[in-house]
Amino acid sequence: MEKRTKAPQKETIETVVNTYKRTGFINDTALQTEMSTTKVRKILITEGLWESDRSKEIRTLSDAGKSPQEIAEELHISRAMVQNYLPYEKGLYDEEEKSETAIRSEKYRERNRAYIKKSQEREQQRVDGLTTGAEAAPSDGKKCSYAMQLRLELRDSRLHSMYDKDEAKILAKYGRVTTSISRDVIVPSSLALHQLHYLINMAFGWTNSHLHDFQLPKPLFDMLTEGKLLEIAAVFGYYLKFPSSTFNDEFWDDDYDESKSPRSWMRSKYLKRYRYLGHSDYWIDNQAEILTWARRMPVLEVDPLYWGEEGESRSVKFEDVSVQELLSAISFDSGMPYVLKESLRLSEILSLNPVEIEIAKNTAVQSDSNDVLRYSSYRDAAFAEISKEENDRDLLAYYRAFAEMVRLRTETEPEHVMPITSTLLYSYDYGDGWEVDISLVKEFGKDRREVDDEAAANVIATGKPICIAKDGLNVVDDCGHVSGYVDMLQTIHEGDRDDAHWMKEWARSQGWTGRNMNPKHMI
Repeated sequence: MEKRTKAPQKETIETVVNTYKRTGFINDTALQTEMSTTKVRKILITEGLWESDRSKEIRTLSDAGKSPQEIAEELHISRAMVQNYLPYEKGLYDEEEKSETAIRSEKYRERNRAYIKKSQEREQQRVDGLTTGAEAAPSDGKKCSYAMQLRLELRDSRLHSMYDKDEAKILAKYGRVTTSISRDVIVPSSLALHQLHYLINMAFGWTNSHLHDFQLPKPLFDMLTEGKLLEIAAVFGYYLKFPSSTFNDEFWDDDYDESKSPRSWMRSKYLKRYRYLGHSDYWIDNQAEILTWARRMPVLEVDPLYWGEEGESRSVKFEDVSVQELLSAISFDSGMPYVLKESLRLSEILSLNPVEIEIAKNTAVQSDSNDVLRYSSYRDAAFAEISKEENDRDLLAYYRAFAEMVRLRTETEPEHVMPITSTLLYSYDYGDGWEVDISLVKEFGKDRREVDDEAAANVIATGKPICIAKDGLNVVDDCGHVSGYVDMLQTIHEGDRDDAHWMKEWARSQGWTGRNMNPKHMI
């Protein structure tokens, strides 16, 4: 389930190349294109316009068939640094037409940058005293039943595990890191994963400018999805989310405007009541989506090369295909079937005493699927009407069909979902490849136990999450993972005067202040 670094879109590459040919300097190119020097350098390496002894060394080993991990071990550098000096692979962003998701992400980043430019000075003055107009309330509208202490740790940031010890020293000195870039937070158990996404962005200094997902640990995912897809289909919409080809609702709650800062807006997302207003998280819609794929592609071509195995592709009936075989046969336009549905509450996925995966899986599989065909027919009818020219639509038929869809969603949505893990993985920005390990550390007030921790008691009473400890300064969007962040810090603090100035200007344009914020003001 590892994500590859994907190539930027064609017009971005052309802009970087043209700017570099005009300026002749990576730093100037980065500033003018509003990209990090790491990304600019990687594009220029891909286009054959820049190389160094390090990049040639890494490329030679890569061409010899060595993996990034093997190269890192041989050269005693970080895996992230190896990736930063390898050319981009062809990927989703290389398509001639940008997806709706890419367009929305790009527009959101533009809005963030516009706000940052307008309010940079004001934000510097008030960042530690951040306030929001949103009323704090538990996400289900009631007092949250208990609180959870989570440890959020950025992967590849542990100093003792970094291959490049010079990078580790820079991260420790200028990034104020003692052990790893991490945050310890106490949150309501009723918080939804989607709200946790915003909280994580706040905690690490990101601005919700890229795609993201939550995943189970791989061994758990493998056990949960073991068997034929149609036999275990009920786990989709229960725990996992099947990619939707019907609803383009990934940005269902994108109501950001430039009247307030991105941080204030993100903070409001996990302080106010959570109410899911999308479509594709519902259990019955996941089942209808799988049924649609079964009708659309009764036979799939499964390619063993997807797992790095030799052999010819083979034809497999949809009714016999596994989730892993599905991944090798279908290139989904939006999402992948290994991510969690984000309307799940933390109490429905995390526990210090999680339910055995087989018990949870059997419970999900026993869900009543009698209404799926009926729901599918209503969904088809609704979309048949909405797809017509406006003057030809039968709005009464559409509203009747949609009303039945809403009713069936409510009636079939799982209740009392059992938590199955104590750890999760959060991924953000598939280009930079940021990953955060989420670990449940403590539970306060669960099963009516007495709460003797003042911070946890306050979270239970108010529904307001709190950061109780941190290690390291905030990172920044679009810097090129941990290695790129280290490169940024080194340039700002040790680069020559011009390079340091340009890098600091770029970092500030991304909203980075470099301030050592008090934990209680981080989220």
